[in-house]
Amino acid sequence: MLSVFNDIVYARTPQRPLRLDLRVPRSKHCRPLVLYIPMGGMSECVKEHAPWWLTEHGFAMASIEARVSSEAIAPAAANDCKAAVRWLRANAEQYGYSPDAIGVWGHSAGGNLAALLGTAGDVAALEGDGGNAGISSCVQAVCDECGAPHDFAWFARPAIKSRFPGVSGNVHRYFGAPIEERLELARLVSPQTYVSANCPPMLLLHGAADTVVPVEETQHFYQTLKAAGVDATLRVLPGIGHGWDAALTRNDIVVFFKRTLR
Repeated sequence: MLSVFNDIVYARTPQRPLRLDLRVPRSKHCRPLVLYIPMGGMSECVKEHAPWWLTEHGFAMASIEARVSSEAIAPAAANDCKAAVRWLRANAEQYGYSPDAIGVWGHSAGGNLAALLGTAGDVAALEGDGGNAGISSCVQAVCDECGAPHDFAWFARPAIKSRFPGVSGNVHRYFGAPIEERLELARLVSPQTYVSANCPPMLLLHGAADTVVPVEETQHFYQTLKAAGVDATLRVLPGIGHGWDAALTRNDIVVFFKRTLR
């Protein structure tokens, strides 16, 4: 049985209040929680589009709204995700999940933001002013499905921009200018900037035939994580593009979160 909570305001921004939906298994024990970031292209973030099936495996889950590029440029979305983690940690006792076992999961742009939450920890420049100041926004595990860019500057290269124009266009809108004109901002919101041995365990999933975001960029990020001593796992899916049937990686995700959050 699940306790269901919808449309909880977790932060207020100049553009609008931001809400989350929450599902918590009814149990005598506080369950670990996974925050899902349903961001696509930094242009759409619909909290109702969450893979709630993870709750079937004993996890609490939250799915959030965050500001998209048409509302506010970077680092607004990152600020919102960190505000959500702080709110979830501050309110864990009230809703009945563990404040010490919070994972994060996202696909594509949501994967980029999940990876940033994992590497950036309590980096002050990304915290924003979304409330619950003084509460940690660190997460304990990250599942990053075909998230890119991990290093935004990589997409300033002409050859990469021409191969992946969709990413370049999305990032242009996210930054409010071409990447090459916002290199300092690119560094601020790149997960790779903050990689260290202190990063939580990470699961990276990517389709080998992805024509939307490049698998080689995720492979490079994985190598950076491993070189730093991070508990990182990469699964590249042969013949698979930017999206796939959830059944293909469901077991990977469940096993990963069970190992890292319990």
